[in-house]
Parts: sequence; C-alpha cells; structure tokens
Amino acid sequence: MTDVAPQRGSIGPPIDAASASRSAAPMGHWVDGSSVGSMTPYYETAPNPRATRRMLLVFFYFAPSAEVGAVRWLSLTRFGAERGWAFDVVSLHPSFMGILDPSRLTQLPAGVRLFGFSGSEPIWYRSLIQAWQRTRRTGAARRSGSVMSGHLDGSDVAGLAGGNSPAWRRSIRSRMHFRLADQLSRRATELGTALARVNSYDAVVSSGPPHAAHDAARAIAAQAGVPSVMDMRDPWSDDSAMPEEMRSDAWRRIAVAHEERCVSSAELVIVTSKAHEDLQVRKFPFLSGRVSTVMNGADVDPLPASRVGHRFVVAFAGMIYLGRNPRALLRAAARVARETGASPAEFGVEFMGDDSCDGVPLSVMAKEEGLNEHFRSHGFRPRSDALEFLAGASMLVSLPLRTTMTLPAKLFEYTRFDAWLLVLAEPGSATAELLRGTGADVVEPNDEAAIARVLRMRLDEFRSGRRPVALNREGRFDRATQSARLFDLLDRVAEKRGGARTH
Repeated sequence: MTDVAPQRGSIGPPIDAASASRSAAPMGHWVDGSSVGSMTPYYETAPNPRATRRMLLVFFYFAPSAEVGAVRWLSLTRFGAERGWAFDVVSLHPSFMGILDPSRLTQLPAGVRLFGFSGSEPIWYRSLIQAWQRTRRTGAARRSGSVMSGHLDGSDVAGLAGGNSPAWRRSIRSRMHFRLADQLSRRATELGTALARVNSYDAVVSSGPPHAAHDAARAIAAQAGVPSVMDMRDPWSDDSAMPEEMRSDAWRRIAVAHEERCVSSAELVIVTSKAHEDLQVRKFPFLSGRVSTVMNGADVDPLPASRVGHRFVVAFAGMIYLGRNPRALLRAAARVARETGASPAEFGVEFMGDDSCDGVPLSVMAKEEGLNEHFRSHGFRPRSDALEFLAGASMLVSLPLRTTMTLPAKLFEYTRFDAWLLVLAEPGSATAELLRGTGADVVEPNDEAAIARVLRMRLDEFRSGRRPVALNREGRFDRATQSARLFDLLDRVAEKRGGARTH
C-alpha cells in the first residue's frame, strides 16, 4: 500500500499460545504500536480447552474500545466460548481506537486473541486536507496523529461539508468516506488473510458499522475458502443510515454497491430487529431464508445495588452519535424544574460518556436551554463507574437513533436497573415496537411537551415515595435466548463446512 504511512509491525510466522502470551503487547505499550499489523496479538486470554471451532471476527471497534457497539460481541464471545468456540479478532489497534475502556478486556472469555491494524490516515488524504486548509486560509494545523475513525461516518473531512452544504460538496465527501473505508478494509483484509493462511477457521464473521468490516470479511473468506457471516448492527445503504453531511446520489450508489457485493457472498446475514430483516429482504429478495434476527439483550452479570436516594436523577450513559441530540430533553427538564420549583438538590439531569454534541459542550447546551444548575456532565468513565452511575439514577434516558430500524444496545442494559425508562423513539420504530406493552415511557424525540409530561409524572411519583423496578425483572429481555439462536445458526454454518474439529 504505497499511499499509506509506513506500518509499524509486520506479518510474522505462525505463533503458538505460549509464544504469543510472551510477545503480546502489554497495555502500557500500545502507544508505540509494536503489534500494529502484526500476527502478534495485542491482547489474548488463556486458551479455551473446550474449543472445537474457531471464528475469525472482523470488528473494527472491539475491546478495549469504549464504543457501546462492542458490548454485543463482548457478551457473544462469552456465550460462544461455552459452546466450544475460540475467537481471533481483527480490529483497529488500540492506538487508533480513540476512547478506551481497558476494563472490557477483563470480560473476555478464554480462547480470544485480538489482532490490530493501523488506523493512520493515508498520505493522499493528509495532503488533500492540507491543500484544503491552504485554500480556506484557516492557518489551523491539523492535530497530529489523527486517525480514520467514526460510526457510520468513517471520515473526518474537515470543513468540506456540512448538513447544509451544496450537493457537490456532499458528493465529494461521500467519495472520500468510501475511499477511506476501503483503505481500512484493505488493511483488515491483509491481516485477516495472513491469519487464515496459518489458522483453520470455521467461519469469518464481520460486525458493523463501520460496514467496511463486511468488505474485509468477504475478501478474507473468499481467499480462505471459508463461509462468511455478516452481523449488521445497523442498516447500511438505507436512506435512514445516510449521514446528512454526505446526503447525495454518490453515497447511495456506492453504499448499495458495497452492500450488495457483501450480502451476495454471505452464507448468512444477521440483523438486530425484525424491521431490519424485512428491509433486507425487500432490498435483496435473494436473501430470503439467509437473513435472521438476533437482537441484543440484557446480560446477567452482577450489577451494583440500586442507590436511588432523595434526589430524582435523570441519567444517560454512552456515546452521542447517529442522530442523537439531547436538546429537547434538556428543554423539557428545564421546564419541569421551573414549573415544580424543584431545586438542583432535588432534581437533576446527568450525562456520562460524550461531553459534547455536534461540537457543543453539553454544559453549554444545558445552560442555553435553561438547565444550568440542574445539569452535570461527567465525561467518560470506565464501565464499572458507568454501572455505579446508572445504579444511582431514578430514570434512564435512551436517546433517538437516526435509523428507526436499529435497537440501541444500551437500552437492554437499562432494562436491568431499578429505574424508570424514558425512551425517545419514533412511533413504529423497532424500539417502540419492542417496548410496546411494557412499563417504559416511549415518547417522540422532539416532542418537548410530552417529554416534560413524563418527567413531571415520574417526579411526582418519586416525591410521593414510589420507586421504580427493573423492566427486565422477569427476564423477558435476557441475552441468553438471542445468543443461543446466533450460535445455533453459526454451528450449522460450521457443520456445512465439515463438522466439529479441534484447532
């Protein structure tokens, strides 16, 4: 790859478990990138003595990434290990992941090896940005060590486009996005193909977004002669998944081409909601019988004890992206504080995770909406701190997603806490349908009056002495059922290839 900055690390010879454990890069050395692009894992657990099958998982933001999307496969690997699977994961090297939560590594089961590739920006891209900045005469130097990262948007084309930009700029940004995504895919493919030459895999599984992971898995599986399985946590080429700053015919055309190529070659396509399953079959009728729904779910690991005190706390924990915006919530909360006379010691809204939205600090946004003294933003904390934070809340908020066919992974975790759930979701969305008939308060995302009514109702109940109970107290949202369904499907894929065998 001549257009990429030199990689730190190389594809090496096969490694056994003992030598790998000695050479795996310790957490404190991630920054030197000694294992970037190498067949030396940047992290691994002890071998799984029960493993009879091995999966190559291509997932760009796996542990220790703090991304909420990583939770799905953190849990699935634990369940899969019990079913006799071992896992090699091709992911971005932690040096390029952004915010990290190293505690997530402690949740991995035996039999997991993590391999990282580079997320550094190609030379052509850096040159383009520098030329653009000179044209704009911004004089602003780009942050050193920048990387290609993001959720549905895998690029950061500074200043080239925005939601109100002309169509030609959105078209340019779309092409840049996919060219950068293709670059990541090629790096993942190079590493995954090298691993497949010296390891026998029963399936190559990809999880996205970023959906470039599916492109990489398709190429790896084709070269290795192994079936590929797509795990689509969000829609790909549907209009609802199109970022506003790239809304264009170019984005639609390229996304459809990429998706059709991947789903055509996949043995199995997994989605997280029935609505998304129906969409996939409408778009690609040939997928009928090859697409299945495997939702996220509520785990059963121990949680901190509920610490709801005398203050009514409305809490959100996680990343603010994919169309989420808390302004309507903040305005409604400010309205309730004014109308009820609740002091900051009695009523408040608190966020943990991202501390800004659309470039505006949450503290500034809260002040603009009149909630200044009743609002706190804690920034990112490790998962253990986040669970303690959620255990102290009276109400948990799920912010809306841009696509109505996606179920927020965080929502299932929320159902485990003794807290009221305020869920901002469009009528008829996958989220609204999932929660139909439950005790959750589902409100349209921009309906400030309805949000205020729910907040006022629950605050009044809280003041009267009532306390909420967990929505999943009877286990209706447990992940175990969904995990079993997925590995039943994967076992059938493996059996088609030649049955159980020891690796």
